[in-house]
Amino acid sequence: MPKPKRTSKNFDTIESPSKKRVTHKESASDTDHNLTSQTYEMKEPVEDFLIVVGSYERILYGINGRWVKSDQNNFDKCKPSLHFDPTFIFPAHIGCIKAVAVGSRYLASGSTDEVIKLYDIKKRKELGSLLQHEGSITTIQFYNKTHMISGSEDGTLCIWRTKDWECLKVLKGHKGRVNSVDIHPSGKIALSVSSDKTVRLWNFLTGRKAGVNKLGREGEMVLWNPTGDHYAILMGQEINIYNITDGQVTQNFQLNSRYLCMQYFAHETLGDLLITGSEDKTVRVYNVKNGDIIATYMGHKSRIKDISIIYSIPPMYSTPLSLLTSISSDGVINVWILDEIWSNKEREDVTITTPLASYNTKSRLTCVALSQTFND
Repeated sequence: MPKPKRTSKNFDTIESPSKKRVTHKESASDTDHNLTSQTYEMKEPVEDFLIVVGSYERILYGINGRWVKSDQNNFDKCKPSLHFDPTFIFPAHIGCIKAVAVGSRYLASGSTDEVIKLYDIKKRKELGSLLQHEGSITTIQFYNKTHMISGSEDGTLCIWRTKDWECLKVLKGHKGRVNSVDIHPSGKIALSVSSDKTVRLWNFLTGRKAGVNKLGREGEMVLWNPTGDHYAILMGQEINIYNITDGQVTQNFQLNSRYLCMQYFAHETLGDLLITGSEDKTVRVYNVKNGDIIATYMGHKSRIKDISIIYSIPPMYSTPLSLLTSISSDGVINVWILDEIWSNKEREDVTITTPLASYNTKSRLTCVALSQTFND
């Protein structure tokens, strides 16, 4: 199979990346068994971190979050200082960017132009394009350092091996647009939701469908919890939490506004938390066990398009902070310290209006991913 074209372009170029088309139209008969033998890789804390965002204007942004040293190190008295340094900005696609994902040193972006663009963050070079799909790219996810999965409006999912970017398997079964896919922490199975109003379970050992359930409504996003015994499906103004053993709903969240994104967060004492962003410009943190809202973030002036979490250690700290990044359709990137929630022990529902740091791209943002930085 041909490999993606390797180029010497840096990320800070304002030119479009190479247009070479890497089709990968042939698929391996079976999925690489390495995908099923990997253990769940927990994210290690990093110091500085990279925020990657895509936009309707086809622009891909890379913004470095850099800690500024402070003489004070008491979290209760002084927040650490975070500065943003733009590191690259360029037109990555000829269509709206719908998805971005980071796996170790690799960055992938997907667009309505039906192309997946690949980049090496460490070398700051474009690697080329993947064109297996015949529809807009809607979702991309990496598993460890070895594999990537993508979904499209063509109703298919593709499993890629990052070593040579070979398409190992094309998963067919959905009768409509694939909206979201999430790989189980074990790496052995995955769930996908589609405009066909079904959720499908895929067996990565065989590369085949393992089950299908009708939802009655369109699932817009699916997400496993960190331990893999529950999963959440976002459906407009409602989110259901399902038990993997019997598929029954164990928790339900409803809103007068539409949910647009969600992320799980595992807290050592509170258990699973579900963080959501919605059209009412608000980020909410739910306790999955009892259904309570334990925190609300209200610093945006437009709808929340996407959120992401990373663990980072400022220079003056001995333990990492849990950082939440939220983006809104008006171009604003906000970074919040999730640990502020636990520090307000006297209040059950904490409202936070001022982010740790904010950056305005002045573009209509669509998606975000966080990564460690690679120093030269």
